[in-house]
Amino acid sequence: MSERVVSPSQYEGDLRLTCDVVVVGSGAGGATAAATLAEAGLDVVCLEEGGYYRTADYSADIPSMLRTLMRNGGATATMGRAQVPYLEGKCVGGSTVINGGMCWRTPEKILHTWAQERGLPELAPDRLEPVFDEVERIIHARYQDAGSEGENNDVFREGATSLGWKLSKNKRNQVHCVGSNDCVTGCPSGAKQSTIFTWLPRFWANGGALYTHCRAERLVTDHGRVTGVTGVIADHPGGRRFTVRARAVVLAGGAVQTPLLLLRSRLGGACGQVGRHFTIHPNVKVAARFDRPVDSVRGAHQAWQCVEFERDGILMAPGLVPVAFRSVAFNDFGPRLAQRMRDHGHVATGGILVDDHAAGRISLLPMGIPFVHYEVTEHDQARFVLGAARLAEIYFAAGAREVFLPFHAMPRLRSPDDLPKLLASKPRPEDTEYFTAHLMGSCRMDAHPRRGVVDPDGQLWDAPGLYVADASIMPSTIGVNPQVTIMALARVVAMKLADRLSARAAA
Repeated sequence: MSERVVSPSQYEGDLRLTCDVVVVGSGAGGATAAATLAEAGLDVVCLEEGGYYRTADYSADIPSMLRTLMRNGGATATMGRAQVPYLEGKCVGGSTVINGGMCWRTPEKILHTWAQERGLPELAPDRLEPVFDEVERIIHARYQDAGSEGENNDVFREGATSLGWKLSKNKRNQVHCVGSNDCVTGCPSGAKQSTIFTWLPRFWANGGALYTHCRAERLVTDHGRVTGVTGVIADHPGGRRFTVRARAVVLAGGAVQTPLLLLRSRLGGACGQVGRHFTIHPNVKVAARFDRPVDSVRGAHQAWQCVEFERDGILMAPGLVPVAFRSVAFNDFGPRLAQRMRDHGHVATGGILVDDHAAGRISLLPMGIPFVHYEVTEHDQARFVLGAARLAEIYFAAGAREVFLPFHAMPRLRSPDDLPKLLASKPRPEDTEYFTAHLMGSCRMDAHPRRGVVDPDGQLWDAPGLYVADASIMPSTIGVNPQVTIMALARVVAMKLADRLSARAAA
């Protein structure tokens, strides 16, 4: 099987292509859709704005990897009372290259809500179960090999177990992960099964071609029907452009880039929903210092999660905070930061994810400037404070000497006796350090054309020929890592599209 990856250096002048389907994006949604359509016998072209990097290209040089693999070097954030930094992959494989590999199915209660309240019966648990089974098989979702979890996971499990709190073992898309904990800058061992190792080989094996450095700018229409996409060949001098004509276009640029492309193309406006209902699963980080070595930069990223407070929308898990990022994550500077760096081998790190109630919005300002707005609600902030207190309890129960918090007004707990002070202090959102990697819902799917951007088949209500297969079509937040959900939805959308195009060709 040859990798049909075409870079700008392999052709001269502008690029003009014609195919059955063009897929914009090669991440969780795009690669899944592209492979599914190619396996159905369709001529498929996949466009990726970033470059193609293999395992040997990843390194421990974090600034270099941020520039190489992420949009804006990882320096993107939502605007609001409190900025929330977020990561978007900009490379072949998209955010599957830089995520932690967690594999959670959409909770059944969420699927029931989608089926009943959004009029989407095909997303009911019994209908999606075989799709989830297939996705997990293809991406190698499995538990971590024994002995590779690392001390960062062990102290988390030890503390939660001693408190009698419910833990859930975490499946990750990996094959014999060695626990280097470099997930966010590209897996250096090739163990993490990004789409480069799963869906894209299936795409290439069935004749698909992937073109890198192609930044989509506008969708092409003909008498109201979307017939292609055009844009610039990025990171290349000379102002070269590309145009791809197709029977159908599938957008999979993610929950930020997909609505921006629709807004630039002035499509989807009839429902008034493009860019709305944007959710992000915000999270905050917590660290704990132990007398014994912990070395949180070794081991798996989230081998466990504490689901004791899942009904409250609070999920806690161990997780790597790279040493280079700790000054940002915990507001450390000067002598305090220097001491933290000296102690880093004794510091465990983890985080709290909140199933958010806020609804942000993505829009275009004058001159076409993207604007991503999101406000952490007071209700969600109260859950962050409660979650931080609960995670601190876990670490103290495991023997921590002190716990570091993301709240400027109360950055440290010296003992469990400080917990009531934290709960009473009510830190404000603007005094809290947040982060997220889960962007969802900005072009949501709904059976009613005024409530959603795409119909139950994933096609835009007011733009025939245009489909969306990424996190933006998720009808609501789900409270867990969304990778498997995105792939399942993309698989469903692509299978329906393949059936429709095949039937039209047969007729």
